[in-house]
Amino acid sequence: MTPTDKTLKQEATIQINQALRLCRGQESYVAPPNETVTCGSYRMLDRFQCDQGVVALVLACNLSGGSVNDVDLYKLVRTYLWDECARAEINAVVKRHGL
Repeated sequence: MTPTDKTLKQEATIQINQALRLCRGQESYVAPPNETVTCGSYRMLDRFQCDQGVVALVLACNLSGGSVNDVDLYKLVRTYLWDECARAEINAVVKRHGL
């Protein structure tokens, strides 16, 4: 039987969280919310959950870090998820630059 997209996503999520637990250590790891977080409730994510998402990006892209020189992905992600006005401005910049 071929795995479905849903099954693959569930397995990938488990593996990503196992890797984050290993990387961050049991004391710093934050379990994801039980329910899917939709755009209307991104503000419910706390700083540690947002930062852990950046750690996953840093690992997946083999970046030197999430906060290096003029790059601060931690602040960017928190601002984007928590502040609707800032999100609209960021989206406008992205659209202007054709990305």
